[in-house]
Amino acid sequence: MTDNRAVRPDGDAEAARRFAAGLPEHLRTCRPAQVLERSIASGRIAHATLLYGDDARRLETVAEVFAGAMLECENVKASRHPDFIALRPSGKMRQIRIGERGEGEDNTMRAFLRQISQTPNVGSRKIAVVYEADRMNNATANAFLKTLEEPPADTLLLLLSTRPYELLETIRSRCFHFKIDANGKNDLDERWSKWQDGYAKWLKRVSDKPRKPDDVAVAVVGLYALSQSFSATLEAMAEEAWNAEKENLPKDLPDDQLSAMEAGSRKGLRQYLFAMIENATLTFAKSGESGAGFQKIFRIRDELEKSARLCEVFNLREDAALESFFLASMRCWAQ
Repeated sequence: MTDNRAVRPDGDAEAARRFAAGLPEHLRTCRPAQVLERSIASGRIAHATLLYGDDARRLETVAEVFAGAMLECENVKASRHPDFIALRPSGKMRQIRIGERGEGEDNTMRAFLRQISQTPNVGSRKIAVVYEADRMNNATANAFLKTLEEPPADTLLLLLSTRPYELLETIRSRCFHFKIDANGKNDLDERWSKWQDGYAKWLKRVSDKPRKPDDVAVAVVGLYALSQSFSATLEAMAEEAWNAEKENLPKDLPDDQLSAMEAGSRKGLRQYLFAMIENATLTFAKSGESGAGFQKIFRIRDELEKSARLCEVFNLREDAALESFFLASMRCWAQ
């Protein structure tokens, strides 16, 4: 990979301070955030940076705090700054569209590329963020690739993705990569803690390899209850998160873009909760209570990833996908 860092000889210690101060405490101490802070301070910032991880909300937090620090946003959200440029999926398919030729269509790749080719409005630089970058189709990705090969000198590009390997390899290779882990302080609410407690009890029951018909029936009823409860918990948490997020958005966004953003917010939370299920499963499997070997653990994890992909790619309902995982998980534990 070529060195695509934009170097400012004097660095920017004040922007680095703003970046660190703007992050939540649990993100401030993670290594990628610290590396970004040092890069800002030294003046060696990548023209194009890929932020990836399981939790889309954390990716957006880091990106928007970074943008606010670089654009010197003191009393205004970075997303409202005239030199902040965003591109998001839109429409029912939630794709990043190439757009028609001409200047009339917003939130398309062509409009995005026109904006980043212009000089900054009020400062010395622009920050351009591609949300859910893995939603680019071939036409969009190829158009974007040309800009990555010769990025504007006054623009810093941030790509956010929970599925980085869905991006073209040629795009990935032209970005500096930072993985923002979905760990640290658990800021989820009591409903999710209650669901995790129920899942832990179910894991203990099925790992004991129930043989009697009544025990098997209780385990099966339990998995259906967990699936339904997951959907209800996700729905309530996603609605609250979106209502809070909407307060900080511009008031003139079109309905189709708002719908896509709401779906993206819900998807990000769902992906994070699936990652939490995986962590809980691995923690239980390694605890000694299960007596499970690594081969069995990997099979169970693969089943969870398969179910998550059914939701992601084929829009299968979460409860149906989890029912499939739980049934497959029971078979694995019983072997």
